[in-house]
Amino acid sequence: MASYASSTADSTSTGEEIHEPLSILQPLSYSANSCGYCAEVKGARSRAKSSKSYGAWAHALSAELYSSLLDRGWRRSGSYMYKPDMRNTCCPQYTISLDANGFKPSRSQRQVLARFNAFLRTGEREGQPGWGPQASQEASTSGTPRAPTAAGTGGADVAMGEPAPGKKKDKGRGKGKANQAEAADWGESVHAGDWDRSLQHEPFRHRFEFTLEPASYNDEKFQLFKRYQIEVHEEPASKVSEKGFRRFLVDTPLDMEPTVSPDYSYGSHHGLWRLDGRLIAFAVLDLLPGAVSSVYFVWDPDYSGMSLGKLSALREAQMVREMEKVGLWPKGTGRYMMGFYIHTCPKMRYKADYQPSFLLEPETNRYVPWAQCKPLLDVSRRVLSFTDPASASSAAPPHARSGTPPTPPPEDASMADSDNEMNDDDDAAFPSPPPPGCLDPHELPKELLIDTFVLEKRTLMPLLLSSAWHDPVTQIEVRELLATTGDAGKGKLAIWAGR
Repeated sequence: MASYASSTADSTSTGEEIHEPLSILQPLSYSANSCGYCAEVKGARSRAKSSKSYGAWAHALSAELYSSLLDRGWRRSGSYMYKPDMRNTCCPQYTISLDANGFKPSRSQRQVLARFNAFLRTGEREGQPGWGPQASQEASTSGTPRAPTAAGTGGADVAMGEPAPGKKKDKGRGKGKANQAEAADWGESVHAGDWDRSLQHEPFRHRFEFTLEPASYNDEKFQLFKRYQIEVHEEPASKVSEKGFRRFLVDTPLDMEPTVSPDYSYGSHHGLWRLDGRLIAFAVLDLLPGAVSSVYFVWDPDYSGMSLGKLSALREAQMVREMEKVGLWPKGTGRYMMGFYIHTCPKMRYKADYQPSFLLEPETNRYVPWAQCKPLLDVSRRVLSFTDPASASSAAPPHARSGTPPTPPPEDASMADSDNEMNDDDDAAFPSPPPPGCLDPHELPKELLIDTFVLEKRTLMPLLLSSAWHDPVTQIEVRELLATTGDAGKGKLAIWAGR
């Protein structure tokens, strides 16, 4: 949905004045839903409706406002926006943010990069399970042409650090220095196998291409998504629909917004991974001022051995650094947003492998270093303030099994789960006191009310002069939305009350 108006935003790093599109949000309600992380059966949802959050529908959303809302604990699923109630929800979900400039890949992460690049350059691991279709060797001669190959020649193998035929690998000599060099140049390693980055047009065994495009639908993406959901997440085929795919991974309230660089636009994108012309993975990404936000990642089960999820995270962290380098935001401030982190969910622990990371403190909406948060979360499943141990609670949700923690499904594993969450929710009263990090809807700052607009019959009205404000029911809905968005939407938000 196109924006109806625009407002003047802060100047860019180049000093030029820009106009930020006015965002349009429709308040829904505070609600209780079943939970995909507390279920006793994999892929199912909890019996109790113990997942508590506030929700809104975004008809139009500027990249600037969404970036600010992420920093207040919000997240989008398609055009549905929600903020978990960190005091009352069963499984606390913490916003996690990686300092992309301070990040240095671990040894295991560098090894993943090295293995992938060796596969692209020399065909190492070709034919092994998880490194392509079992018939890939035969298909390569009749399918999409690959780059000219030098695989199998002794010179190429030695250049990649592999031993010549008949010689053993030197497993120790010089490894420390090599690892140090890899750590220093990890950004270059991310692109070492990119076909279009090869200035010498090296004779790679495989042609790998990564392209970034606005989020859009085509059957190739959907078929890969369908296979991924069925084979990796064991979702019934009947629940994987084109409608659901469009709704959650294509449709977006974010308009494409130009930046100071012709190579990047703010908004929702698909990052396509092609190997020898075949789509083997794609990332759903929101490019925002100061951040790249990861939404979802889909990969071909035939390539499960490549650790494509880790490769994608490394590439996206490097993307933040590259966007910063071309002047999209001040140096040293770029962040890679990896969504929500649930400490009690084993499938989410990988997010803490990327450091230095920070968790959003629920009570203050400020970021706290992971190293400070972890000891508290190890003891208490719910921490509202990482500087006040008294805010911690180890109480389990009332429906949770005793003994060992449940085994939850992977994060965002099921699009049907997201659909169910919106369909099976029960409206509930906005809690008092309000959720952590929210304002009191009955005591909103006057300045916030003055600087908020309402969309009525396609006309933009100041909130306090609108009929919505003078309707008791609608006023409550508006107050609850403003309580959860806070001053992030000040002067940037128009509320559509559905009337």
